[in-house]
Order: sequence, then C-alpha cells, then structure tokens
Amino acid sequence: MPSPLKAVKCRADLSGYLRRYKQQPELTPRLDALGQTKFSQATINEIVLWKVNRYAFLTPAILRGLETLRRIKRGQHRRAESVLIDLVAVHGVDLAMASTILRFRNPDAFQILDRRAYRALYGVEYPLHTKCSASRKVEAYFQYLDDLRDLCKQRGLNFRMVDRILYEFDKDKNGNLKN
Repeated sequence: MPSPLKAVKCRADLSGYLRRYKQQPELTPRLDALGQTKFSQATINEIVLWKVNRYAFLTPAILRGLETLRRIKRGQHRRAESVLIDLVAVHGVDLAMASTILRFRNPDAFQILDRRAYRALYGVEYPLHTKCSASRKVEAYFQYLDDLRDLCKQRGLNFRMVDRILYEFDKDKNGNLKN
C-alpha cells in the first residue's frame, strides 16, 4: 500500500481545506453532535442520505405547504403547483423525489414519477434532467398525473397503486435503465 504521506503532495497546512467543506450544511453539524446518542433507523437513514448527498432540508414553509396537500382530491393536483415548485428548488430534491414526497403525503392525488414509470407509461426514456426549468418539470408532472388518471380509468387500475404497477411492468418488459 502506498504511503499516505507521499499521496498528499501538498506541503502546505492541510487544515485550511476544512473551511471549504460544505457537505450538507444543515445535517452535518447535527450528525457531528450525535456523540453517545443511541442510533435509530431514522439516524441511520440520515447518515445514508448524508453520504449520498441526498438529504433534503425542507423549510418550515415548505412543510406547511405539504400539509395543505392532504385535502387535495384526485384531479386537483394542479393546486399543488407552488408547493411543487418550492420542492424542486431544494438541493437534493428533483422531480422524482418531489413526486415521491407528494405521493406519500396524498396518494389519492399524487403518484411517483421516475424514469421507470415514465418509460412504462409513454414507451420512451425520461426526457427531463436536473437543468430543466421548474415550470417544465411541473407541467410534465401534471400531464403525467392526468395521463395516469386516464390509464386507471381505461384499465380499471387503482390510482393509489399505479406507480408501483408501472415500476414492476417496466422492470419486466423494458429491463435495465440507461445511465
């Protein structure tokens, strides 16, 4: 094994690099302060999300907005536009994650939109990427929900479970996802 002292070829004070460290600024101090705290599954989940840089810190205003979505009925999903725009603006949250949050908040009105569900429903690869505008993502999601409602009506499917059906269908019929 090579010597770590030879691998770090900088002779300067390395401690200055700590000032640059900005990994999950809301979560890192909380995890650093765990000390002798007993780990729960929630703690492990936060550590995993910290490691993959996917921890999403939602402001109290966004959390309040999410709570208002519990009363939205199927077909009224466009009433969630401002909350969805706020969600996709959060670091670590894009449309797939935002739709997942919405789905678990109110599965009667929202379903998960991810690459598999999109490909299963439309027969083409998911066209959106992180650089797409929030308005484009929101409109794509709302169209997806409209199309899911139509699919459920035509095929007699339970809207609350259709994202799971599409996920399994895509795995079975379309195989692996392209990177």
